[in-house]
Amino acid sequence: MSELALNKHAAVFCIIVLFFNSFAFATLSNEQLVKNIENSQGTAKIEAIIDYVQTNFHYNTSQALEYADEGLQLLELHPSHDQSARLLNHLSRAYISYGDLNKANTVALQAQQFAQKSTVMANELRVQIVLADIAIRQRKYDLARARLIDVIEQAKQGEFKVHLANAHRISGHLDSKTRDYEAALGSYLQSLSLYRKLNDSVMSASIHQSLASLYRKMNLYEKVLFHQKRAIQISLTLDNPNQQAIFYSNMGTYFDEVGKFEKAIEMHLKSLALKEELGYKLGMIHTYNRLGSVYREAGDFKKSEQMLKEAVALKKEINRPDPNISTYLDLGRLYIETGQLELAERYLIQSISLYQGSPWEDRIAEIHQALAKLHLVRQQPRSAIDAYMRAIEIAQEHQREALLMECQLEVAAIFEQQGMHMQALAYTKDYLTLKNIWEEKNNQYRISALAIEFGVREKEREIASLVQQNRIKDLEIEKQAVQQVVFLIGMLFVFCFLSFSYFWRTKNKQLRVEQAALKQVSEVKERLSHALWGSGDELWDWDLQTGVITRDNQMNKLCLPCEQIGADLKAIKSSVHPDDYERLHSKFNRHLEGDSDFYEVNYRVMTKSGRWLWVSDRGKVTSRAKDGTVLRVSGTIKDISEIKASELALAELNATLEKRVEERTLSLKQSRDELAEILEELTSTQANLVEAQKMASLGRLVAGVSHELNTPLGTTVTASSILLKELYEFKSKLEASKLTLSDTKSFIDVSLSSIELIDSNTERAAQLIKRFKQASAHEYVSSESQIDLKACIEGVIGFHGKDSDVIVEIDCPDNCMVQCDSQALGKIFEDLYLNSLLHGFEGKAGHISIDVTAEQEQVFLRFTDNGRGVEQQAIAHMFEPFYTTARHQGKVGLGLYMVFNLVTYVLRGSIRYCPDQDKGACFEMTFPIVRPSNG
Repeated sequence: MSELALNKHAAVFCIIVLFFNSFAFATLSNEQLVKNIENSQGTAKIEAIIDYVQTNFHYNTSQALEYADEGLQLLELHPSHDQSARLLNHLSRAYISYGDLNKANTVALQAQQFAQKSTVMANELRVQIVLADIAIRQRKYDLARARLIDVIEQAKQGEFKVHLANAHRISGHLDSKTRDYEAALGSYLQSLSLYRKLNDSVMSASIHQSLASLYRKMNLYEKVLFHQKRAIQISLTLDNPNQQAIFYSNMGTYFDEVGKFEKAIEMHLKSLALKEELGYKLGMIHTYNRLGSVYREAGDFKKSEQMLKEAVALKKEINRPDPNISTYLDLGRLYIETGQLELAERYLIQSISLYQGSPWEDRIAEIHQALAKLHLVRQQPRSAIDAYMRAIEIAQEHQREALLMECQLEVAAIFEQQGMHMQALAYTKDYLTLKNIWEEKNNQYRISALAIEFGVREKEREIASLVQQNRIKDLEIEKQAVQQVVFLIGMLFVFCFLSFSYFWRTKNKQLRVEQAALKQVSEVKERLSHALWGSGDELWDWDLQTGVITRDNQMNKLCLPCEQIGADLKAIKSSVHPDDYERLHSKFNRHLEGDSDFYEVNYRVMTKSGRWLWVSDRGKVTSRAKDGTVLRVSGTIKDISEIKASELALAELNATLEKRVEERTLSLKQSRDELAEILEELTSTQANLVEAQKMASLGRLVAGVSHELNTPLGTTVTASSILLKELYEFKSKLEASKLTLSDTKSFIDVSLSSIELIDSNTERAAQLIKRFKQASAHEYVSSESQIDLKACIEGVIGFHGKDSDVIVEIDCPDNCMVQCDSQALGKIFEDLYLNSLLHGFEGKAGHISIDVTAEQEQVFLRFTDNGRGVEQQAIAHMFEPFYTTARHQGKVGLGLYMVFNLVTYVLRGSIRYCPDQDKGACFEMTFPIVRPSNG
């Protein structure tokens, strides 16, 4: 019988053994484990309890904790360091599943003490791995890495392959948490290789699941689905319902993310049925949440609400630390789409507190994105923009690139609708830049994954080759011994036998090499196919001698010819846009003539629906004859229609921007005509403002004034209309002799209330105009005098801060005399102090530092507080008139603008904001000790 046939029979035998092992595993049910506990006593009962806790620490956590407590009580009567170490180790894993990491860490440290006393190295390695797992969950990554390095070194020295595989598996989790995906992939593949050698199919399936999760983070969904399917297949052969329930749930999540909702629902329903059969309620909550999300995305809102309500009810029933906290977020999203906005807002706000401080804190960005959509439904674009800004900030902090791009694109659309074209353009550019970086990173991940997988397989082949060589050497030694024993029988027989053996081995070895080569070629083709599918590129190869072109991963929607097309580009001329064909023909022919190393050209191709689709064609000559004749050309075609659409949108936006600005200016002028009498008083101030500081355009200034004056003037007009209407009715009834006492009282009440409204709102408008006029340095009446700077600062702060909890620390030289306008200087410190009190501390306690130095006829002043600081997007506009982040609180936005004018034009100095402050706000001012003469 040949060696190949023996290998086949051995493989069949292994499959049969694996089947019976799986059957034995399946039959060892929870009922049998419980019977073992009930039918045993003493140390045997402790061992049965250890088996139960080891098997059920995750799926039946509560029952496992109860049995573990019983086992610890028995250990007090029958002490055993070995059993104590193992029971406490599995108990620690149960507390991890329960969500109590502090308790899990305490129990694991106790297990470590018993493991050291037991002098059993396996116990020490097992505890070290659990402690590393706890450290990862507590985000103590350096501690976890140190523990894992020790475990790997000790396991290699002692040939503890099971613990070595477990250590590599946990190391993969650690590298995945720290976003070192290449290292995580290497660790997982090493652990998978070890588990296969140990014939541990349960853990092999678990590693395939971990690989699917890792490739999901790397956005390589073809590999995600491959490994998840492999995990399910292994769990089915083992008849392991616990693993199947989890694997079906994760497969449903992956199908959901690629938009295959029907398959996602099918997988989640299979998972739910298994979890119900197992009584795994915590897993049922997770599946209810996922089903609610998928049904919502599929448009079945009734079933979505039903699933999510089931999750809420089950959470209340089990009453334990809950890692499945997405229910309220999914309910909020559902009620936004069904129009129940009050319910949606309540659930979204509640979900924020659940995610804060959790391992999934990055999902708060999704909550703010949902709140932004809620504000849009309520037609509150400003609130929506604020929510998107918060979502973008959190997504950037946690490196959620895909969510960040969604938010950038959505907020750009809102800015465009609101006419804020520059902001829309900026966020659109940010989106395109991040998208290019993201695609490059995904391509790099794809290449790295292929390289790492290939490297691991090469190492496995090298190890197998070395093992085979050692076996051959052993056989050769045995053969020499046999030759020495039978040497006297006959040299001829030995020679014939050796010749035949050599021939047989040579043929066998050649056969194995050919099989390995064929398998490697098949694997390379499969990886190339996956890579092409993942990138969306079409690979073409054109044999110019035969005129045959082959296409891999062909884009079926294109009308490009296949197979026999001849040796000229005219075959595709009818499929290429007439405006693009000459450019393609020119670049292609110049490359064939040797003018470039490769050619790359973008052009439009007709689709089967009659539309034009932009593609990027990149190719090069791959074979030439000795005389230079081109024999073969190869390249790729990539769909770039989305990129071209974005470029055209940007070009159109730039082209129409000036026209839109003109239209907006015309609209503002029309609004200005309605307030002509009031705006005439502001004309000189506006002109001086544009000439003096160049900080704001006339359109922004007029918009700000109009915004602030619209409310009081609108109220005044409304009150006047009501009063005029009531007056006409009163006159009509008086002339008709129908006037009653109640009519007279009603008229007097309406008149008084209308006059009060008119008086208060006209006074408010007048005060606003007066304050705006004061904001101009040209309207300020200067009165210089020599003052003590420290006394001036202390006086202003003492007057305004006498009833507040703000501590002010002033560092200023004594007798620092300056020649300047004392009223202007006092106004500057008053506005800066009130700005910190209202915006920085929001009325709470805080600390302000004022540092003053005088050098070379100049005063350098630094004003710092430890409040909430200034948002990044507000820094560029903080000195502009009418710019405020607290307009909803009634703020006008002239405080810092007045400070800027007084420092610059009255004190003849300068002021700037220091953005590099760690916490709070910081302003630096410089002005001369003696004011320079205007002459």
